[in-house]
Amino acid sequence: MKPLQGPTRSGNNETLLPPGVGKRRSFLDIFPPSSYTGAMMEIVAPGEWFGVLDILEKEKGVAIILGATDTGKSTLAKFLIFNLCQRGLTIALVDADIGQSFLGPPATIGFSLFKSDPDWELILSPPAIFFVGSTTPEGHFPIHLKGVKRMVDKAASMAADVILVDTTGFVLGDTSRELKIRKIDLISPRFILALQKSEELEPILGHHKESPLLRTFRLPLSEKVRPKSMEERKIYRTDRFQEYFKHSVVQELAIEAVRIEGEVHDPNGDTLPLDWALRINGLLVGLKDRDDETLALGVIRNYIEEKKVVRVLTPFGETEKVKTIQLSSLKVIPLYEDSRA
Repeated sequence: MKPLQGPTRSGNNETLLPPGVGKRRSFLDIFPPSSYTGAMMEIVAPGEWFGVLDILEKEKGVAIILGATDTGKSTLAKFLIFNLCQRGLTIALVDADIGQSFLGPPATIGFSLFKSDPDWELILSPPAIFFVGSTTPEGHFPIHLKGVKRMVDKAASMAADVILVDTTGFVLGDTSRELKIRKIDLISPRFILALQKSEELEPILGHHKESPLLRTFRLPLSEKVRPKSMEERKIYRTDRFQEYFKHSVVQELAIEAVRIEGEVHDPNGDTLPLDWALRINGLLVGLKDRDDETLALGVIRNYIEEKKVVRVLTPFGETEKVKTIQLSSLKVIPLYEDSRA
């Protein structure tokens, strides 16, 4: 494999070109060129990002990335992963941006491990997911925080040198500030990497300014960050769901053999009876094992009352491992109905 070329410096910016795709899942598999501005996959990084890179390489630990929508949090995460792996470190990414996730499908928190091998190819472990059941943390604080904590603990158990936690752009207002503060307190990071356009993160950062064990870096945005419209974000979520479910088949799950968890709410916020919820064609659900780990997502097709069986479209085939069906209030447009129902 051709050796990687080091980044070139131009003023205060660095241009980074990642490697080509190998036979195994690599950087480009999970970070496709379409996720970047322009035809070439480039990350134009301010000089300050390289200072943080050096500190993370030396000191290691957990770093949480904060920023509003369209500040380039995922771009910063990708930049750090690629460069730290080049330097021989093992990097864990906890992708907690449940609305615009790139490790797993929307409504999940993803976790994956990156490392370098002698060929400098970046190897990606199969992503683990935690089903939150929503594309926004608002109204879902407990389960969202539970998922972030679980994934950070999982990363620590795998001896990652650096654990990066990417977060949602939910940062404005008292509710969002409470969530971010609780998240920081829960996972106890060593570093906060703050991307802000002006001072929108200061109410969050100020809460931890006296902490002697926490270092905060206020970082400029990459000049390549491009704002996305609401429609673009919606299309992205739809595409991610379609990619996730493209090899799915309909499985039958006996209701009496599994635990049903969670509630389904109508547009008015009222809880629907369980037998109504199980009849919602397109309802997104999580399939979990006996250890409360998310095995896969599923989409309810229909409920056969006389057989006490719910039919679920899912890419997961080992239905005997499913011990819990976790409900949500998200409806996904049914996919591949004609060929796989």
